[in-house]
Amino acid sequence: MRRVTLWSKIGAAACALLFQTTACGQNPAPSATPTPPATPASPPTPDAAPVPPEVSAWLDANVHPFEGSHLSLPHDDLEFLRDLVGDARIVALGEATHGTRDFFEMKARILRFLVEEMDFDTFAIEAPWSEARVLDRYVRTGVGDPGRLLLNLHLWPWNTESVLEMIEWMRAHNAAGGDLGFHGFDMQFPGSSLRHVRTYIRRVDPQNAEQVIALLRCLQVFANDDYGAFPDPDYGDQTEEYRRRCGASLDEAREWFLRNREDYEAVGGADAFEVALQSLRIAFQYHLREASGDRGASRDESMAENVEWISRRIGPEGRMVLWAHNYHVSTEPGAQGSHLRETFGDAMLVVGFSHERGRFQAIRWFTRFVGDQHFHDAGGRGVFDLDPPLADSFEHYFSGATAPRFLLDLRNRDTDSAETSWLAGSRPFRGIGCCYDPDFVEDFWADTPLAEWYDVIAHFEETRPTVLRPSF
Repeated sequence: MRRVTLWSKIGAAACALLFQTTACGQNPAPSATPTPPATPASPPTPDAAPVPPEVSAWLDANVHPFEGSHLSLPHDDLEFLRDLVGDARIVALGEATHGTRDFFEMKARILRFLVEEMDFDTFAIEAPWSEARVLDRYVRTGVGDPGRLLLNLHLWPWNTESVLEMIEWMRAHNAAGGDLGFHGFDMQFPGSSLRHVRTYIRRVDPQNAEQVIALLRCLQVFANDDYGAFPDPDYGDQTEEYRRRCGASLDEAREWFLRNREDYEAVGGADAFEVALQSLRIAFQYHLREASGDRGASRDESMAENVEWISRRIGPEGRMVLWAHNYHVSTEPGAQGSHLRETFGDAMLVVGFSHERGRFQAIRWFTRFVGDQHFHDAGGRGVFDLDPPLADSFEHYFSGATAPRFLLDLRNRDTDSAETSWLAGSRPFRGIGCCYDPDFVEDFWADTPLAEWYDVIAHFEETRPTVLRPSF
């Protein structure tokens, strides 16, 4: 079996996340690519050894079952979250695939509980920072079309009925007197942020605006348009020297802002200045990612930085729910969660999601080999069956619980006994992300020290695919 680290798989898939209608790869296919025909979900591996009865008994005594995933359900069966969350200021919710309806619904349901029962007031998702600010205006004021604004996040995994339903609940909560904010912490789309900087500088410093805007032009010409599309060739295709000079130019623009801070705040206010400065930072983060030898690590470090910026905005009393893939929320070295753990320590609770069987949405990968390396060509989106859990995987052990859906606290567990020794160390754990090749299912399992990288696991016996909304 070829086992690779979780990040090497997710990182290779990252570009496919970006577009609503195409996937990255040599031959992107249109969104009209036929969906594979529906087939029953795969049964558990028939020759897998049964979960030891003592493990099943331990799970039944320690898991927290819940009735269902939809956010409209009453809170009664989630009361255990009070103790699990405790005084945490950040609850980071992951997902084993980007195309699983039950994960999305449950994350929305947890958000609703934390907002209504534990005074959480902030939601932040793995989506472009600037575009998410427009959705924040909608959930606070009702201005705009939520379906169109969701589409404008440029990321097909979020363009689902479940996420739209959550956004509409957020709007209803605020209309009834709530104060719940919507934020993005990603930096993969600099176009809108650069446009905001240009608009701002023309308002507060019209005399020098064009001089400052000229400093941004080296990146602006390669930024995405309003639909999320980038030019070809893009910024990453430019020479190292071009990107070096562009980074210096962007840094010069930042220094200009800081030198004139007092004057700009006198015209536009302190809050508007902070937003404009952060918009410029988002653009610079994009530059750093494209100039980095490790684009994935640069992205996760930047996303953590942006979460910290949001945290400062909401103040020490603010409490935040994060939404991202399992990898990003985890404390695996280099992941966003590892940087946030350094900042927030035990004030952050990390919840990973897993499932045994069912179906999910993903971009179809076609794997090809060149020597000892393998590459992925991307097709259209489709619905796929989950492969059965590996016999020695965490998902296999979780199948021993009687409850079909549960949360399990992994913290402070004695792993020396026969009932819990399987939680110690590393064993296979599923991670699919945006893309999937059903011919190489083993590539989507990675040896993972689960109790080191996650505080809690939300597990589902069976899950359904997300319901995607139209892209136009």
